Amino acid sequence: MEHAVDALGALAQDTRLAVFRHLVEAGHDGRRAGLIADALGLPNATLSFHLSQLRQAGLVSARREGRRIIYAADYARMTA
Repeated sequence: MEHAVDALGALAQDTRLAVFRHLVEAGHDGRRAGLIADALGLPNATLSFHLSQLRQAGLVSARREGRRIIYAADYARMTA
């Protein structure tokens, strides 16, 4: 129940909802932060803040590939 409240709270903000929808559309492979920022027209600092909020809510995961960080919708935590 607490996880659901956190997730819904995070998605109640328009920008976070747009970021999350973008990552769901990207699928399991996810997207680099720069591509997300470009697609949604967000400054890097703004995107970073919203990705952090989505990660704290358990909706987004991040993995490092070389120097890049790839973000993806965290399907494992959403279905747990």
